[in-house]
Amino acid sequence: MFKKDPTRSARPAVSHAEAARHVEEGGVAVYWRPGCPFCGMLERGLGAAAGQAVWTNIWEDQDALAFVESLNDGNATVPTVVTRDEHFVAASPARIAATKALIAESGSTR
Repeated sequence: MFKKDPTRSARPAVSHAEAARHVEEGGVAVYWRPGCPFCGMLERGLGAAAGQAVWTNIWEDQDALAFVESLNDGNATVPTVVTRDEHFVAASPARIAATKALIAESGSTR
């Protein structure tokens, strides 16, 4: 029997271009990578709200990787949360709460 990797997002991955469109429409994008414990912590912390953001795997999309590096001083630091007005690395309980609030404010029904 195979065990599910708890650090792998169950969310469908979208391209960086799709994530950028979602952000321009007022939504929230999360850039992540498999095996990242902070990404798993963010997804679990968001609960049902996680489905209202779009998730882009930086290991599967080179444009997404370059974008994340451009936001984080050349580092591929994830999870990076992006909205129209801000971006931050959501690797703390306070940032997870901030992400959840941004998703609620966005009103996205993705």
